Amino acid sequence: MNNLNNDDIKSLQKFVAKDFIKDDDTSLIPNSDFEKLEEFKKYLIERLTDMLDNNFNLLVNTLYRIDISEQKLAELFGAKNIENIPEKLADLIIERQIQKIQLRKKYREGNL
Repeated sequence: MNNLNNDDIKSLQKFVAKDFIKDDDTSLIPNSDFEKLEEFKKYLIERLTDMLDNNFNLLVNTLYRIDISEQKLAELFGAKNIENIPEKLADLIIERQIQKIQLRKKYREGNL
């Protein structure tokens, strides 16, 4: 996950921002120019923590839109240590979005 170049990180931010749309068509995750994946992940963790505490339904809808594996989510929310949920959710979101980016690249290159 750490071998992303700046363009990949910007694409990742764009895709995540698109999936975190509230009812009024504004994103909870602005399409900022984070230069490092860790900076973006830290920001994402803050947003996820807020959503867990204040808007769980929006979080669930967002995770569904991103297409996070239900099995992985069940394991995560069923775990005894709930303190790490925002960080692990951020990892799952980033992992899934990277998969989508790589799949789109392969499709554009005709490698599917």
